[in-house]
Amino acid sequence: MGPRLAAISDDLSGDFGDAARLAAELGLSGLAVRHVGGRNICELDRSDVATVRRTADQYGLEISAVSSPLGRGLSLDDDPAPACALLDKMIAYADVLGTNLVRFFACWIPGKEPVGDWWERPDLTAALPRLVDRVGAFAGRAQRAGMTLMLELEGASYVGQVAEAQTLMAEVGSPSLALCWDVCNGWWSGEHPVPRGLGLAVRLPLVDVQFKDVHAQAGNRDRPDSTQVALGSGDIDYATITSTLRRNDYGGWYTAERVYHPRRPEVERPLQDAMISDLRELSSLLT
Repeated sequence: MGPRLAAISDDLSGDFGDAARLAAELGLSGLAVRHVGGRNICELDRSDVATVRRTADQYGLEISAVSSPLGRGLSLDDDPAPACALLDKMIAYADVLGTNLVRFFACWIPGKEPVGDWWERPDLTAALPRLVDRVGAFAGRAQRAGMTLMLELEGASYVGQVAEAQTLMAEVGSPSLALCWDVCNGWWSGEHPVPRGLGLAVRLPLVDVQFKDVHAQAGNRDRPDSTQVALGSGDIDYATITSTLRRNDYGGWYTAERVYHPRRPEVERPLQDAMISDLRELSSLLT
């Protein structure tokens, strides 16, 4: 089986049918589901989710993951009950969609949303006991359902780097936890992709690698700028990343991503064109 190329559906179009058509034309293997018709997946009815599955099947596409918002905005001090209810709903939707991957984020750090603030990392050691309890409870629910929780790097959370993910995953010790390595998010969070992020990621249960690109800062080549650029035109060494992953027999997803969600790329055509261009560049990296 060749590389499994994917996009998040609303990065191509807010209309899932349109996104699926484009994905099939571009030779993608699958789509992740985050927003459909301007609504987050957690806001959809089960019948809407079933329609998404039928549409994906019609175009010969897998659903690569449920790109749930679980953990986004969730403080360590918050009542965990609503988050557990959301997870149960996302697990049920994953079952309808035929995927075993449900995305989540480690708990949120209030006030750290601006990308420029991600570089300064929190004291993970101090937060770790409560974080392990919270994520461990999530992982237990996923394991009982036969699902995998896909931990995505996000600098506004306690896990912005692969190194931080490694620490948390080792402490939780659940077979239902796996890594979504958002390469650019890791660099924005102070971890250089090559060799540091890559060297750690290939040692972890890795199920998705997300591709977006940035330039290094003009005055500091070790730090990234905060503005996304066309994939392949920035300073992330994706050629080394993809060749190393393939040499290590990585069998997970390769997902091109844009950061303009939940806007409507089918209306703002330059956004859709940029996403299509990134997918073509990623495809060329994998051939």
